[in-house]
Amino acid sequence: MEKFLNRFKSPEDIQNYLSKMPYNPENYTRSAAQVWIHQKAHCAEGAFFAAIALEKLGHKPQFLHFRSHRDDDHVVAIFKEKTGFGAIGKSNTTLLTWRDPYFKSLSELAMSYFPFYFNTKGQMSLFEWAAPIALSKFEKRWNWRNGTDDIGDMTAAFYEIKGKRIMTTKQIEKLKPAPKRLTEACFLGANKSGLYKT
Repeated sequence: MEKFLNRFKSPEDIQNYLSKMPYNPENYTRSAAQVWIHQKAHCAEGAFFAAIALEKLGHKPQFLHFRSHRDDDHVVAIFKEKTGFGAIGKSNTTLLTWRDPYFKSLSELAMSYFPFYFNTKGQMSLFEWAAPIALSKFEKRWNWRNGTDDIGDMTAAFYEIKGKRIMTTKQIEKLKPAPKRLTEACFLGANKSGLYKT
């Protein structure tokens, strides 16, 4: 895989590669190397692969962790360039992936996802986020780079990092649902077996 990673010359190259990869609906989380071998990924797996590819470009392997209500949590790999913070992501939706590196802070980056974070009923669901989550903190417990075991427990451990609350779950339940056309666009081409059951 090391030689393969040399093909990526920019974060955009990594995102384009992940975007073409089939979404993995399995309740199983593979390491970055296993993603390359199996050629499919869900959000955590895609973020692990993006992190190792970004590291090859000189970036620290770091995540932004989204915490949701009535929906799946989500993670993206983050990076910083002279212009600001950006993100690479794999998602079963069309709107929770790439962000250009133009955000002045991690807060701005995280909130750029808020209007597009809703479940299949259009119910708004993002209430908290945490970043930066340094993957180096978890390397003694999980081999996210080259391991062959399920590392799903690693993403659960991200809750060890204190999050920044956007609103309470009661407050988010009172928000108006996303427009129907936006919801339809968000889930266009989604793997239905991998969607949160509302």
